[in-house]
Amino acid sequence: MLENKNKTIPVWCPLSDEALEMIEELSSAGNSADRIADVLKVNKRLFLHDFKTAGTPIFDSYQKGLILNQTSVNRITLENAKKGNLTAIQQINKIWEAQNLENIKNEIFNTE
Repeated sequence: MLENKNKTIPVWCPLSDEALEMIEELSSAGNSADRIADVLKVNKRLFLHDFKTAGTPIFDSYQKGLILNQTSVNRITLENAKKGNLTAIQQINKIWEAQNLENIKNEIFNTE
């Protein structure tokens, strides 16, 4: 079990640090949780339960992989925008607008 600020989160599929790093790497490359469970050769039902539960190591590792991959893509888009690429400028502006909207939603609805 993991202790969260407000509640205890049960972990159904405990994994090693190496396995969690593999989840980050595989998720960043676009692999589904189902396929990652197959690669790790773990109980799929337990793995998917943790994958769907915010705050578990599997959920956090998967999300971290997605975020790191998106960050890498966004950096390249930003560099291309700085060079004057009109498509990249439009893309980075959409990214910034979406992030701004997400920040506003978090400010309004997540008042911890």
